[in-house]
Amino acid sequence: MTLASPSSVAPGSQAFTVLIARGVQSTVDGLSAEVRQAVLAELFRMGADACREHANRAACLPYTLRLDVADCRMHVELDPTRTRLSLTGLTRPRPH
Repeated sequence: MTLASPSSVAPGSQAFTVLIARGVQSTVDGLSAEVRQAVLAELFRMGADACREHANRAACLPYTLRLDVADCRMHVELDPTRTRLSLTGLTRPRPH
């Protein structure tokens, strides 16, 4: 997996780790710069939202999300207890 997270975190703040599964990394690398930026921005937005939403709650079981971003179908696993978000699948529709 590829780890994508800030190099340092301010004391007292909580951060989500964003992981890209090794098998998905080549698909991400093959995207155009604009689409890749949209996909990565969405991952980090989701991590930031999850961090705020789950900061003061009791432990939560991991869950999977499927969403469409920039014509890509993303499969994301979110584990609030471990503050981890993983991109586990990424597909683009084939041109007709």
